[in-house]
Amino acid sequence: MAGDRTIGLRWRLVRSLFELLYRNRLLYWLASTIPFAGQWRTWQRLVLPRLRGKDVLEVGCGTGTLLADMAAAGYTCTAVDRSPAMLRATRARLRRLKIPPTRATVRAADVCHLPFADASFDAVVSTFPTEYIYDPAAAGEIARVLRPGGRLIVVLGAALLPARLALWPLVALQALVYGTAPGPTPAAAEPPGGVQTGRLGALYARVGMAGRDEHVRGPFWLALLFLGEKSASGAPGGLIH
Repeated sequence: MAGDRTIGLRWRLVRSLFELLYRNRLLYWLASTIPFAGQWRTWQRLVLPRLRGKDVLEVGCGTGTLLADMAAAGYTCTAVDRSPAMLRATRARLRRLKIPPTRATVRAADVCHLPFADASFDAVVSTFPTEYIYDPAAAGEIARVLRPGGRLIVVLGAALLPARLALWPLVALQALVYGTAPGPTPAAAEPPGGVQTGRLGALYARVGMAGRDEHVRGPFWLALLFLGEKSASGAPGGLIH
């Protein structure tokens, strides 16, 4: 019980920290770059080879880096975020890169109340989400806006591994901040499977989506993804492969 209380306190502090980061573009960039040895963008881009279809919704776009990647790869992208600072940063990035609105747009919205028609997207993506990914209302909305056969791609967490001496301080920092607590994390420490993927799979099965976990190993990191697929009928189906 004492351990559970410690974990709960740690994650309340972590959530408060990231709420602060989402309000400041510079702090967000620093926090997502330096502690993770510059691998944050590598982990984000794990989404790209797993996309399907043409129309993509990104839930929680941060500063718009992945949104720009997807648009450059030829997808028609829409992103939502609740943070005014992140929305401003994303719009500025799209203007700077001269990505037209026909290719990528962003708007203020809550994932629990998506302002889109049923079956609007071929894929929904989210990278390093906060606890909203476990919200039944969010799961229902994601399933609703996906087309039959559409895919949900979530980069749940990633961890640096102590493969190099220079990484040991960063690995120790991750363990100190994130520990092995359950729940979604910007970077889980030991291993990224600290997130509750069983709970996530069960949640999305209830809204007509089969799912599986995928571990991706890099030269000095390990990432955990969750892939969900909406069945043609909207009823729960078997695991995707």
